[in-house]
Amino acid sequence: NALEAPNEGEWGMVIEPGFFALIRDAGFDTIRVPIRWSAHAAEAPPYTVAPEFFERVDWVINQGLTHDLNVVINMHHYEEIFEEPYEHEERFLAMWRQIATRYRHRPDNLYMEPINEPQREMTSVCWNDFLPKVGSAIREVDGVHTIVVGTADWCSIAALPQLELPEEETNLI
Repeated sequence: NALEAPNEGEWGMVIEPGFFALIRDAGFDTIRVPIRWSAHAAEAPPYTVAPEFFERVDWVINQGLTHDLNVVINMHHYEEIFEEPYEHEERFLAMWRQIATRYRHRPDNLYMEPINEPQREMTSVCWNDFLPKVGSAIREVDGVHTIVVGTADWCSIAALPQLELPEEETNLI
């Protein structure tokens, strides 16, 4: 959870090189990297993600891939979008365009999860509206990587019947 803190280390965790071999040696083949992109992106258009933060995420992805791990990157703790989704829609999509652009040439065992646990004002209806938009933002530049989605209401199984997957998307978990 190091990169989901407002700044790495603030929650007492810093990702170290040795972690990846430990994970692989323990028998795991996949890591999920929760990332608080919103803490490192400008508040105004074009909502640029800080280059030094991208470099840190690059390092984490590279470490995972070097250790033969599948890597899932997601958008974590974007609290503002859960309170006022439509006010943050443009920023959310702009961040994902940057993320997808940066990682579009990475191996296909890098996965992209648009947002962790949609909740509060990002209801099932709202999430169903956002999902094709974020999928399109990613697909504008990256037609290869798998997109991972969950349901609204904190990824509740009870919300699964309300989840509307974009029909045109064929590479989705």
